[in-house]
Amino acid sequence: MATETVKRQRTFEECDAILTAPGMPFEMVEMDIGGRRMRAWKNTPPSFRAYLIPKFKEFADREIVSSPIPMPAEFYARERLTYGQVYELALEYAAWMRGLGVVVGDRVAVGGRNSTGWLSTWLAVHLLGAVPVLLNDLLTDDAQTHCLGITTPKLVLVDEELAGKVGRLRAELSKRNVGAVYCWSSVDHLPPAARAGVKAIDTTSVRQADKDAIHAGMGGGLEGLNQFSDGCIFFTSGTTGYPKAVISTQRGGLHNVISAAVSPARMFLRAGLSVAELGAMMSAPAPQGVSLISILLFHVTGNLASLLGTIGKGGKMVFQRKWNVKDAVKLVVDEKVTTMGGVPAIATAIIQSPDLPKDYQFTAVSYGGAPPPERLARDLKSRFPAAFVGQGWGMTETNAVVCHLSGPDYIAKPTSVGAAVPICDIKIVDPETRRELPRGSFGLLLSRGEGNMREYLNNPKATAETIDADGYVNTGDMGYIDEDGCLHLGDRMKDIIIRGGENIASAEVENALALDDNLAEVAAVSVPDDVLGERVGAIVSLAPGARTTEAEVLAAVTPRLRYPARPVIVVVHPEPLPRNANGKIIKTDCRKIVRDIFATRPKIEAPPRAKL
Repeated sequence: MATETVKRQRTFEECDAILTAPGMPFEMVEMDIGGRRMRAWKNTPPSFRAYLIPKFKEFADREIVSSPIPMPAEFYARERLTYGQVYELALEYAAWMRGLGVVVGDRVAVGGRNSTGWLSTWLAVHLLGAVPVLLNDLLTDDAQTHCLGITTPKLVLVDEELAGKVGRLRAELSKRNVGAVYCWSSVDHLPPAARAGVKAIDTTSVRQADKDAIHAGMGGGLEGLNQFSDGCIFFTSGTTGYPKAVISTQRGGLHNVISAAVSPARMFLRAGLSVAELGAMMSAPAPQGVSLISILLFHVTGNLASLLGTIGKGGKMVFQRKWNVKDAVKLVVDEKVTTMGGVPAIATAIIQSPDLPKDYQFTAVSYGGAPPPERLARDLKSRFPAAFVGQGWGMTETNAVVCHLSGPDYIAKPTSVGAAVPICDIKIVDPETRRELPRGSFGLLLSRGEGNMREYLNNPKATAETIDADGYVNTGDMGYIDEDGCLHLGDRMKDIIIRGGENIASAEVENALALDDNLAEVAAVSVPDDVLGERVGAIVSLAPGARTTEAEVLAAVTPRLRYPARPVIVVVHPEPLPRNANGKIIKTDCRKIVRDIFATRPKIEAPPRAKL
């Protein structure tokens, strides 16, 4: 009888050894980064403009964006532009900015909703070798003033909605050495107080010679632009105070254009493809992908992962004026969207929507930025069987991708965000002693790599508290690394529930709750207890058309959880759970809602002590 030979699956380490070999696209080198010797991608582009210009030239005739037309246009009115048209518009903006004195290294703030104007001004800033300061347009006036005040941009470029907010802050911003505010769309409909602090961008005096010089890399200090020049500034979420400004080098921000491609390459090698077959697949032409970009572009996931990734492949982006699941599904169908990304909540909302045609299929669904329910991987694969499904982990301070897991590996490990990409090191340490823990141990996650930020701008104390002497960033996340080297995240350190001295990760409770088909969103939080210190509480929102009660939710979830992790209260919230602009559930807001209701209920009697 013939014996069938079963081919052994390559390990992640074996895949990485193949991918990083000399001559491969993922080849690495050692270099000094921030005074430390580190592994780095050999083929990282030297600057954003060096990466972007060839892409916009190569795909000039392709449509790059379908975007809402700026207000006061009709809400659903849209415009479509090609790569070539956006590049020409960006060159005009760049020449206009150069006329106002913007040169390499100058900071220029860009703020507003995802739009053609946002995309074009962001590109224009990079064409000058200047540093985009990416504003969160949903911040309060105080927080926005703080962000602009600590970065002191030479210019502030905004859409009409943010112009209405920032314009009225003009006097205070001037005191903080913030440059003039300009709007890329009409400001005529704004209130007089806002209009007085904002000017409309006027490119009528731009000369072709100035545009040609910028395209050619001449003048304005472009000759000195290099991989270690300042490249981008993002802001932290600011959930525990004012946001911090995260500044990184050109190289630091651009590691994603290579790092993001590691996971699919690993997937194909683990599926048994040869190096030659992988090379042929990676170089083969593919039809243009169409991506729904629902996460805002001021966030590292939206910008360095989704935006750069789409441009790198010559894809098309579909923007929404504001997130709304019904509108999103309509755009998916109308624009023939093939790829869905962002945060897990977006994927969950779309697959739960009754408006999505039953036969509609995506080719890829990938997300990060927040922990997904354990069941989401299985639900997506069941609903879109041919789709490439994956999730990753990174943070603002790491400039997006550190770990990623996709394909069958993600389906098999739905609680994992994958192994670190080869240029990154991750380790789990004791939160108190910072001693490294063995694999399988739960502790604090530290991360190091060429993508790490340079510093928190003008905040040396916070920088020193976050980056240690060896270059590791204290992520504030808790988790463990399994036997395959894959990272599993549990909680933010501050969100761990400590019941009678026992640590309970909210993800444990949330994954059990998420198995209830009646629920759309879930969040586990702590509630106070006089004896145990804390107990487990939860807040949930309902899936479309669903109805349930607290008692029914508790009856379903209690058998799925060990005794200490069982909630003593579940608030069935009538509205979507509070989220920040990055799509993450705001645990502090959820905790307050649950605790306020819990405080109105009779106290839980402590269990009788066992006799010794």
